[in-house]
Amino acid sequence: MRSTAMDDPSARQAATPEQTAELARAYGRMVFSAAYQVLGDHARAEDVQQDVFLRLMQRPLGRVDAWPALLKTLAVRMAIDQLRRHHRWQRLLPIWRAGRDEVGNDSADRHVERTQQAARLRHALFRLPAREAECFALRCLHGMDVAEIARSSGMTANHVSVCLHRAVRKLESDLGTSTPATEENL
Repeated sequence: MRSTAMDDPSARQAATPEQTAELARAYGRMVFSAAYQVLGDHARAEDVQQDVFLRLMQRPLGRVDAWPALLKTLAVRMAIDQLRRHHRWQRLLPIWRAGRDEVGNDSADRHVERTQQAARLRHALFRLPAREAECFALRCLHGMDVAEIARSSGMTANHVSVCLHRAVRKLESDLGTSTPATEENL
């Protein structure tokens, strides 16, 4: 997937449907997974997956060195944007509703607890500045290293590290505890 017409910087044209279909076959599952990890919802992750590949057909691209990194970054950005739009137009359901069908056993209690933690993390992630949320999601949810995030987002490695530091501090503050991805792990 390295040498396509989309890689020619002088061409600067949108991807053809055939090129987009080839990219979707090769990286569609990865794009869905990246969006799902941010959103936690299959339907919304599928919407983001479709939007990522539609964007390739609508917007000109220059040379792409690493399709997986670019597509994963686009998926995370679009998922965060969707999360923000969702919060703008609709308030989150109260956390207690996640457990209203509680069966009463430990596994159901644990599921409710994890659902509540995930909802709190998503809400805190939504409130972060876009760059910080993007860096945090790419590092902690997708395991990308700082250099890979820097290349895919057009930032310096130092800027990525600063964004990660700020994101962790804000998430710890918002959640009232240490985040699962502590700074030592970043």
